[in-house]
Amino acid sequence: MAVGTQLGLLLWKNFTYRRRQRIQLAIEILWPLFLFLILISVRRSHPPFKQHECHFPNKALPSAGTLPWLQGIICNMNNPCFQHPTAGEAPGTVGNFDGSM
Repeated sequence: MAVGTQLGLLLWKNFTYRRRQRIQLAIEILWPLFLFLILISVRRSHPPFKQHECHFPNKALPSAGTLPWLQGIICNMNNPCFQHPTAGEAPGTVGNFDGSM
């Protein structure tokens, strides 16, 4: 059998099985539509807005040591967004945590 024929028979079998259980069929059709309508309503109530490019401050990884890692988490807890590149974003800069103690 060709793939298209097998797929058609499988879909027909599924449809025949689902047709016998009407409540389950209605739920399976209406539930995704309901979720989609919620997404549309949220999108219309909160339209997208234009925001500038965000540059976040560097944060040390756990491999840098426990203290610099915790300092990076605590000092940047509010996660500020800057319009201009931060100090550690220069090309070739490996890290700017040398004076973090």
